[in-house]
Amino acid sequence: MTQHLTTVITGRTHQPQQPGRPGRGRLLARPLHQDQMLEPGRAQHLERLMDSEGAFTVPDVRRIFARVSGSTEGAGTAGSSSAVTPTAVRRPRPGSPRRSVRHCVTAIAGLAMLTLAACGTTGSPAGGGSATPPAGRSTSSPAGPAGLSLVAIGDSIPYNSPDDCPGCTGFVDQYAKAVEKATGKHVTVQNLSQHTGLTLPQLLGELGSFKQPLSAADVILVGIAHNSFELNADAPCGRPVINQTPVWSVVDARCATRSAAKYQPMYQKLYSQIAVWRDGKPKILRTINRYSDWIGFADAHLTHAQDLKTKTMLDAWDKMLCSTATANGFACADIYHAFNGPAGAKAAAGLLGPDYTHPSQLGNDTIASVLEALGYAPLA
Repeated sequence: MTQHLTTVITGRTHQPQQPGRPGRGRLLARPLHQDQMLEPGRAQHLERLMDSEGAFTVPDVRRIFARVSGSTEGAGTAGSSSAVTPTAVRRPRPGSPRRSVRHCVTAIAGLAMLTLAACGTTGSPAGGGSATPPAGRSTSSPAGPAGLSLVAIGDSIPYNSPDDCPGCTGFVDQYAKAVEKATGKHVTVQNLSQHTGLTLPQLLGELGSFKQPLSAADVILVGIAHNSFELNADAPCGRPVINQTPVWSVVDARCATRSAAKYQPMYQKLYSQIAVWRDGKPKILRTINRYSDWIGFADAHLTHAQDLKTKTMLDAWDKMLCSTATANGFACADIYHAFNGPAGAKAAAGLLGPDYTHPSQLGNDTIASVLEALGYAPLA
């Protein structure tokens, strides 16, 4: 039986398994028609999702199908949205480890038919998907001569997954509207952030693939404060977690200083490189720091003393992040104190969604307001 996958979403065709090859069900690349081409920056991201043979595996197809159709059927439990639900004391990295189809999907006119027919395995999900990206992703044509371009990169905090905050309008899109109002110019948005547990070293490793959209952007928003934070590590402050809990006796000011010093050169490289790409051009450069999703996290059952230890870690982290950003021409939106109060010791509560990690609608509104308060110079 001829096996095939026909979709303008990924521009892929399926090749039947070849003799002597592992039973993986390979999806090989084919050229896209001109009106199906990916937006700048997304083609490179799509290439990074391929394996070394330039192919998607069957599990990848299932993930793509699940994200496009809005269903979790056939996606597999490891990559499902439930992976971000707090079930242990140690805070999970925001963003499930699945590959995000939202960086493979483009704004394509009309509907796309997704047919998965015996693609090397059984139990394929049934149904079709639309070429329109799921809610929360920003898709638009390139800015016209009188328009402005906003590009966002980072982790799942700016990503605004409907799994994390159903029906929410993310702060990236809200901020774009605010820039439009302030400048009187239409703003197109490319939200290239990732719902993959992305860390700062990982973003640096792929930063070159974002050079084109970042170099052309009038407004750049970076949100990569969450996942590399010391308390998210497998061995915070050099001691492996015990029963998913940090060894609190080693979580102190010395550890906070060491961790901030370790990551400062990485933030320096990130912010300086982006600034160089936009050197000499009018631009708005913005970044956000990290709020505390530890204080008030019910499943952690933290004592007051442990709450204060998380605050000590975050104070050093956010001070390092914002000072490095500012030194490279970025304005740093202080989300930390907007969420956790002037002393950084208040629970974020309703500013976070059901997973107590990602922002709720109120949280997204708050982040957008902090960004707006930084002004719009030199564009307005």
